[in-house]
Order: sequence, then C-alpha cells, then structure tokens
Amino acid sequence: MDDVREWIWPILLAILLSSCLATRIITGLKSWPDKRIDARLPRSVRVVPYWLPWLGHSIPFGWDHIDFVRRARDYMNEAVFGIILGGLKHDVVVSPSLTKAILASRGTSSNALINYALEKVGGDQGAIRSLSATDHHIIHHNIPNLLMREPFLTEASKVAKDITEREAPNLVTFCRSMVDQAPWERRSEAEVTDGQEKLMAEVNLFALVRNFVGHISTSVLMGQAFLEAFPDLLDDMWTFDNRFPVMALGAPRWLPLPGLSAAYAARDRILDALAAYHQAFVSWDEGNDPGVKFRDLDDVSESMKQRIRKFKELGLSPRSSAPGHLSLFWALNANSPNVVFWNILRIYSDPALLEEVRKEIAPFVKVYRPSREETGLPFQEPVKVSLDPDELFRSCPLLKASFYETMRLDSAGLSFREVTSDLTVTESPEDAAAASLAEPRTYRIKKGGNIVMAHGMVQRDPRLFSNPEQFDPLRFVVTDPDTGARKADMHTIYPFGAGVSGCKGRALAERMNLLFTAAIISTWDIEPASGKALTVPGHRPSSGAYLPKDDIRVRLRMRV
Repeated sequence: MDDVREWIWPILLAILLSSCLATRIITGLKSWPDKRIDARLPRSVRVVPYWLPWLGHSIPFGWDHIDFVRRARDYMNEAVFGIILGGLKHDVVVSPSLTKAILASRGTSSNALINYALEKVGGDQGAIRSLSATDHHIIHHNIPNLLMREPFLTEASKVAKDITEREAPNLVTFCRSMVDQAPWERRSEAEVTDGQEKLMAEVNLFALVRNFVGHISTSVLMGQAFLEAFPDLLDDMWTFDNRFPVMALGAPRWLPLPGLSAAYAARDRILDALAAYHQAFVSWDEGNDPGVKFRDLDDVSESMKQRIRKFKELGLSPRSSAPGHLSLFWALNANSPNVVFWNILRIYSDPALLEEVRKEIAPFVKVYRPSREETGLPFQEPVKVSLDPDELFRSCPLLKASFYETMRLDSAGLSFREVTSDLTVTESPEDAAAASLAEPRTYRIKKGGNIVMAHGMVQRDPRLFSNPEQFDPLRFVVTDPDTGARKADMHTIYPFGAGVSGCKGRALAERMNLLFTAAIISTWDIEPASGKALTVPGHRPSSGAYLPKDDIRVRLRMRV
C-alpha cells in the first residue's frame, strides 16, 4: 500500500505532462495551413496551438489579452485565428476592416453575452433571461436605442450641461471639514494647502474625477434623487467594478480571491438600491407617494422611465428588474469616469497641448466671476461657468481628437459576438497591404461560433499607428482637401463597438466626455503635488477603460 502511495503522484504528474505534450503536438499539427487549398477561396479559421486541455489559452488571455493576441497574430500570420477559452473555441479578429464588417453584420448577435453577464455578474435569477425574444430585444436594444436619438440626446445633453455648469466650480470647494465638502471631494482625500496666494487644495486626482463624473452621469439618466438617497452607491460601484472581470469568468463568491466577496456584497447592495428606486418610481408614476427617500423624480430620463415601465408591464418585480437596471448603472460608470481622468491627465501633462486645447475651446467655454459692481452685492460672487456643448462637439477637432486618442491608448475593450448564420468576410486591400500581403484574405465562420474582437491590440498596432505608445491627438485630425476645414475622425478604432449590438450610449458618452473635459481644463489649473512634472501612471485592467495602477496626488487652484 505504501508503494502505491509513493508512486501515485509521480504517475499522475506523468499523465498530466503527457496530456499537455500530446495536446500541444496535436493542436500544433492541426494549426498548420493547408497549402492545397486555393488561397483565393474562403479559409477556415485555424486554432492557435496550446498545451492545457480544456483551459486552452484561458490563462495567458486572462493575464494580458493584448500581449497574448499580438503574439498569437504574429505566430499564426492571420487576421482571424481561433483560441480556446474554457473548452470553447473563440475566433479572434485583429483586422480593422473585418471588425467593422462583423460588428455591422446581422449574422451575429450579442444576446448570448448579455444573458451570460446577467447571470454571472448581474445576479439575474432567470426572470430577465427567460423573456421572449421580442421582449428581450425591446429591453436590451429598442429602449437603449433612445440614448442615440432625438429628442433624448438634446435633452440629456442639456441636463449634463446644466449640472456641469453648476458643479465644475465645486470640483474642489476648499472646505476643510468633510461635512461641507462635495461628495466627490470627500473620496479624494482633499486637503486645503496653506501659505498660498490663491486657494489651493491637494487631492487624489483619479478618485476626484471618477466620482465627479460618475455623480453627474448617473444624475443625468437616473435623476439626482437616486444618489441623494444612496450616497455611498458609487463606492459600491467601484468595489464591484474592480472585480468585474473575475466575476465575469464565473468565480463564485466563496473563492479566496482578494476583493471578490466584497465585490459580490457591493453588487447585492446596488441591486437592493435599484429595487427600491424601481419601486419608488412605479409609485410616483401611478400618482402615489414614492416614500421619504424619493420625493422628486421629475428629472428621471425618458429612457429610464420607459425601461421601468416595460419591466412593470412584463410583470417583473422590482427585485427581478434590478439586474437589468444594474447593466445600465454599470455602463454609465465603467468607462466615462476613467476616460475623462486619462484625457485630462494627458492634456495637462503636455503644456503645449493644454494651451492649444484651451485656445480652441475658449469661444465655447466661459469661466468668470461677477464683480461686486455687476451684482451690487457687498461680497464676492462664486465663479460661473457657461458651456456650449453643441459647438464643443462640432467646432473643436483637437478636443475631440484628444478624446479619441485617449480611447485608443487607455482602453482595451473586447467585443464578443455569437454567429447566428454562416458568415463570410473579406479584409480590405489596405489591411492586407499592412500585413505585407498581395491579396486580401477571406474567412468562413460557421453558425454557432463565437467571435472576439480585440480592440486594444488593434489600437496599439504599429502597422496601423506610427509610434503607437505616444499620445498624439493629431493622428485623428483630418483636413478636408476642398474646404481646408479640420475635423476629428475615429477611422480605424471601434472602442464603442458598432452595429445593432454596439454601445447604445456612445453618442451621449462622447458629448459628455467633451463637456466634462472642457469644463475642468477651463476652470482649473492642475499641478503635481510633488512639484515635479505630471506623470501618467501605468494601467490596471478593468471591465472598461483602464484603471491607473496608482492614483496621483495633485494640487488644484481656480484659474479665475
């Protein structure tokens, strides 16, 4: 018996190593291209060789998907190649033209991904996932599409403008007591600096900007009463979002991973708050008392109103509806706050760019302090901000290009699609030339397959962008050859996705990002607390735009 025990582990290890070696040899042989097939015909997708059965490429993909996808592309020399994640084959697309074609195709769907996220991340017990195909489409496509249409876009932009004009001068209040500080200011460990000619405060910049943008974005869609009733909810959102990728892999809450159980607890608190919000709105909408916490729900956006009304019409309870609302609340806060932080940090860290952007937006952003003569009052009036969001969007190509360049460098989104009908796609001649090929390649992807579009790898591809690690907004500024007019064009990147399953809030998100960035850089001077030059921290993976590895301590003072 002792002899058996002595040999069992070496035997198991030998079996494991043999399995891995056999898997690598077999998958390596299968990955070879079949040179007998005419290169002009549609080719099947070849799978990258791997060592671990079932797991396949899960570990390197989860660790750093950008580096892994880049190495896999170079090894396979293909624009589409297969990888194995948890026993399932996924076809990875690394060509801009193929990405555009697939995102726009009616032969792909994001429904499977939506249902998976609702179950694994959102806590849906089946009420939303079991909806009919028609109702599912209404909830996840038709109603969210309101975010891209008029009059909602204009109305939401106006609400964002009004709140930003009011709160931009209060980004830092210079109050020493936390009780008197703004909600976003309290989270930034703000400290008033003494001995300065002008009032100055030290803050953690990411915490400040993240909470400022999150507060306004949430108020625009869900009304201001929501965060007033649950003032700690954004903290729960950050805790939840920090472990979103792990939760998306299906990790149970009991798994001993740092922060995982806290993320599940934060999600549950968010769901409870959303259920209470849903119930209050239903009562208010029926003309009844919504309760003490929700006295004013007039400013809830039309998109949110229709969302709640539809869930009620379908017979879903407030708690069963909450995972559906969580998807919207998460989408509001997973990207925009992070992107605004990276955008303003990159602009402030380049004094020449900062000067150019301020000069460009000056006609459309007015920051002033009314004089005593103007007001007739014996005390100094607070600073006022006036914004023109339409002109910021139409007439400021450098500001917009800075946003695009930030999305290119500081986000690494993944788009997942299920193939609902056989798909044949051909890359553009330009993409083929970038890969040093004489002819474009055509790929055949069968129904039932899974597609992953790795936007982050494409966004840093040196074949598409010169000096890809350098922040250069001018790469997105194009000049009309006839009129000489300059405009910003996103061209080869798709950080919001596209097609029927693309990000529904992309139009509003872009306008709000420009609005926040313009307001902050026009109202505030920012310098490093250390007295040295501003430095851009490294990236930490997130569910949306990157998080900074470390927050940075800065000093803020008003420009007027």
